[in-house]
Amino acid sequence: MARARTPSRSNHELVFRSARKGEEGTLATVAYRAFQAGDPEAWLRYFTEHAHLALDNVIVAETDGQLVGYVASLDLTMSFAGADVPFQGLSSVAVLPEFRRRGIADRLVRESLRRMRRRGEALTLLHPFRLSFYRRFGFGVCELRDVVRTSPDRLPDSVLRRHVRAFSRPRDEPLIKQAYDVARADTTGQLKRSDYWWDVRVFKRSPSGAVYVDPGSKAIAGYLFFDVPEGGAYGAQQLVVRELHAPTPGAYRGLIGFLGALGDQYEVVELTLPRGQGAPLLDEPGIRDEPIVYETAARHPAGLCPPAHTAQRRSVLGLTAAGAMGRIVDVAAALALHPSPRKHGVRGAIGVDVEDPVFTDAPRAFDVTFAARGVQTAPGSTAGDRLSLSIERLTQIYFGAASARDLLGQGFVVGSAKAAALLDAAFAGPPLFLGTFNAF
Repeated sequence: MARARTPSRSNHELVFRSARKGEEGTLATVAYRAFQAGDPEAWLRYFTEHAHLALDNVIVAETDGQLVGYVASLDLTMSFAGADVPFQGLSSVAVLPEFRRRGIADRLVRESLRRMRRRGEALTLLHPFRLSFYRRFGFGVCELRDVVRTSPDRLPDSVLRRHVRAFSRPRDEPLIKQAYDVARADTTGQLKRSDYWWDVRVFKRSPSGAVYVDPGSKAIAGYLFFDVPEGGAYGAQQLVVRELHAPTPGAYRGLIGFLGALGDQYEVVELTLPRGQGAPLLDEPGIRDEPIVYETAARHPAGLCPPAHTAQRRSVLGLTAAGAMGRIVDVAAALALHPSPRKHGVRGAIGVDVEDPVFTDAPRAFDVTFAARGVQTAPGSTAGDRLSLSIERLTQIYFGAASARDLLGQGFVVGSAKAAALLDAAFAGPPLFLGTFNAF
């Protein structure tokens, strides 16, 4: 009697490895089937032509010799409060539909983070398909955007709009690049763009735009790019601003005034701006298709509509949208990388006790010293003023998306008020803002 064969466990075991030369077509097929967006040829170009994507940074999941998923990250550099800082842009996580709900995406992200840490990477950012999925790995929302959606005639007018003219790529491309570099100097999150990025991610995606020409120097001092979605009739069209850079007051007022003068054609103008920059734009709050929202002071006994004197209408200006999520990969390396503590002259010593859902075997207690030579971080628990927090919350504080003192008051952070105040002082700076064309 023949003995039954015992199935080998290795037959269905997942293997994780770096992608190899020659697998670009397979990767493109997996991406297309996973996302059902773009087309296979576009995905093939992504894996063969992207200037910031190295195959070593593409990790594949393989079972029974079949490539069933991958995670890819990009080598990118962003402005960070006046300095250029490298980071990994986690650009896509893809799993074939028939292999979903098996934990493959989860394991791919964890493997990617471990490899980043081994390579000495300090920071990673991503654009989430769902916030809760990435929070389990320690990512936190670090980019908050003001999305203003308004009738053009509600934007402030300015006579400076007479210095705005149409963008012409043959004439303006080098000047636009120069204006972008000037504008990004004191920001956090604006990418250092390669020629590839300008060509593929900017000019090919939004060829329409306008530039502000400084009346004194005759140089381009600001610009904007926009799209007009199809389907709207003249007079009821929408204009979506994809990028606005205007580092001088004149350029900003001139370009906003230009948008405000377009009311005969466009019903709605939409702008995405860094957090806090939306509210000052509108002379009259509200959007044309705003919902009518009432805030009641008392409920009518019968549960019907309240009397007029007990309700106040709230004008909707726009909304705050979540943008990129971020994660500190290596605490000591990330703190040393941040330019603001030295710039602000922050001095002092605190302790941080960090919970990390991925690097569970790494040190969790750190003593941090802010000194003239920079930030020194070492494993230890001797500092008296300490904070206990998750890596997600530490990342949000690091990028200025949340205040340590606020998180302490809300119970998301536990510990010393003095330590929280020192962290806020150390990491004060412009909020993280990548915007549309720096998305990856």
